[in-house]
Amino acid sequence: MSRILVVDDDRAVRVLLKSILVKDSHEVIESPDGSSALLAAREERPDLILLDLMLPDYNGLEVLSGLKEDSDLEVIPVIVLTGSSDRQSKLTALSSGAVDFISKPFMSEEVLLRVNTQLKLHNLIKSLRVAVDSLQNDVLAAGRIQAALVPQSAPQGLKMEWIYSPSYRVGGDIFDVVKLGEEKFFVYLADMSGHGVNAAMLSVMVHRFIEDYRGRIGEGEFDLKDFMAELDSSFRFEKFNLFFTIISMIIDTASKKLLLCNAGHPSPLLMENGRFRVLENKEGLIGMNMIRGAIEELNLSGGDRLILYTDGFTESTNEDGEMFGEERLQDILQGCLDMSLSATKENLRDRFEKFKGIKNAEDDVSLLLIEF
Repeated sequence: MSRILVVDDDRAVRVLLKSILVKDSHEVIESPDGSSALLAAREERPDLILLDLMLPDYNGLEVLSGLKEDSDLEVIPVIVLTGSSDRQSKLTALSSGAVDFISKPFMSEEVLLRVNTQLKLHNLIKSLRVAVDSLQNDVLAAGRIQAALVPQSAPQGLKMEWIYSPSYRVGGDIFDVVKLGEEKFFVYLADMSGHGVNAAMLSVMVHRFIEDYRGRIGEGEFDLKDFMAELDSSFRFEKFNLFFTIISMIIDTASKKLLLCNAGHPSPLLMENGRFRVLENKEGLIGMNMIRGAIEELNLSGGDRLILYTDGFTESTNEDGEMFGEERLQDILQGCLDMSLSATKENLRDRFEKFKGIKNAEDDVSLLLIEF
């Protein structure tokens, strides 16, 4: 049963409308003027209001305006009652927030049709709001879980800094650093396709898979080729309906040796003696049966820097629609050659935020800086 507020200074009209609505199992509240209507709306919280535009104290449009300006009452649907020839008032009422109108004199069938239609729409909107609120809570929870999985600091023995900022829509970037031995580390950066809870939850599953894989092997026995093959076979596209890209590496800080496998990820940048080198060797996406385990082996020198990032960084746009881009990233990094790794990160973050302005990032933003 719905509660309906009938606002009309003509008692006969109120009695007639109440009779029609009560027979259809609605509860009716009556108000003869604008002041009592606003008071009844606040106290009774009706599901719908039938509002006459000709009232003794207020113009009905003023009452309508008062309802729409109150955050607690603005969602209540209002159907206005007008004279059959009052065309301008009908248009003004509809543009001011009324959902429909009923012309006097009216038929009971028309009253019930218009009232019940708006009540159904109102209930659908309320259900939709509940669903949206629930979804937003799920997205926020997924984002918190995702953010909790990234490391809080680099392990001792590895010079590493990062920028990590999940998007407002929740994406699927995930990274971690795992110590394999006294001077050996496993590092990965992955980017799930799409956005929302599904992408975030897949990132959690990938993180858990890597933890389990690490637990099954012995100390120092991490085989990068085997790891990539098992990762690919465990996350088939037809099973999850999502794919992802990943860069995985084994870093030996003692020998300055790097083993790297890139599955569909943006090519890392290697800074050697002040010059950039793009590491373009890559394979296909994870989950598409495209991984063959091609490992790139690099011998590095002290002071070399490796930069890994997701496309959410370089493809971020500002308010003018301009893309941040790889060239801008390289120019900024080039100007940071004499800075510490930490200062480089802060400078890059500051320049990125200034470029982006107040615009929300559409995708997760991740960038890792590693110095040898």
